[in-house]
Amino acid sequence: MINRPPVAIYREDQWFSGWIYAGLAAIAALAVGVVAWHVDPATPFLGWPGWRELPLAAALCLSLPPMLVVGLLRMTTEVLPTDLRIWFGLLPTYRHVVPLCEIRSVEPVRYRPLADCGGWGIHRCRNGERVFSARGDRAVRITLHDGSTVLIGSQRPEELARALDQAVRNLI
Repeated sequence: MINRPPVAIYREDQWFSGWIYAGLAAIAALAVGVVAWHVDPATPFLGWPGWRELPLAAALCLSLPPMLVVGLLRMTTEVLPTDLRIWFGLLPTYRHVVPLCEIRSVEPVRYRPLADCGGWGIHRCRNGERVFSARGDRAVRITLHDGSTVLIGSQRPEELARALDQAVRNLI
């Protein structure tokens, strides 16, 4: 018998906002531009031909990895019959799992990512609430049986809340 993974009841993939990618590209272009501006191709750098390319290579090596990481970064939210899973990255670099049996209530909400939580990504707000978000100001607030709360950013919070509520009721 083949052991198949459970089928997702709900799935949402969110990419970070375009201005984040544009900002990283601008920083990389600035780093490369500054290095290229200061390199004089007529004279060897540090007295050895070939060293002149070193600052340019360093600028590229330091700016490309963050661009690739963020460029490939997305937030995926899945509701399965037994748990809620959130992960970041095409190849998951961070995972968080909430068993559905621990969920007491769910509600779609609006929040202020910058003012309340310091931005998007993985955060803990001033009130202690865990936040997982990639873009926008809409989310689902999940209250757990221990009284803690988790805020899951979503572009479709009403649909996510319905899927979670239905999955939790099906466990009972």
